[in-house]
Amino acid sequence: MSAKASLSFDIYLRATPQQIRAVLAGTPPVARWLAGVQFQPDREEASRRLTCEWLQTDHLDTNGGSQSVVRFESVAMGQVTRLRVTHKNLAPGGGFLNLVASGWPMILSSLKSLIETGTPLEFGPV
Repeated sequence: MSAKASLSFDIYLRATPQQIRAVLAGTPPVARWLAGVQFQPDREEASRRLTCEWLQTDHLDTNGGSQSVVRFESVAMGQVTRLRVTHKNLAPGGGFLNLVASGWPMILSSLKSLIETGTPLEFGPV
C-alpha cells in the first residue's frame, strides 16, 4: 500500500472560532464550495475543531478509490483566529490531489472575504 499525501493551509481571520464554525457549517456559499462534505464536530474539542470526511462518490477513481479527510481547526489569538485546514488521505500523483492543491487557496480566500465582509469572492474561469 502506498503512502497517502496531505496538504495543510493556515489563514488568519478577524472573527471568533464560533463565527468561523457557524459559516463553515451552515452558509450556502460554503456548502456550494464544499459539495458532498458532511461536517461533524470533534467530540473532544467541539468548540474549536470541526472535522469532516469528504467522499468523492461520483469520481472515486480520482483519489485512488478512497475517501479523504478534511480537518478544520481554529485557534483564537485575541481578535484574530488562525484557521488551519488539513486535507489528508490523498492519493499521491492523482488528479484529486492536483485539484484540491490549487482549489483550497481559492476557497480559503473566498471564505475569509465572506467572514470579514459578508461577501464571498467570485472566481471566473481560469
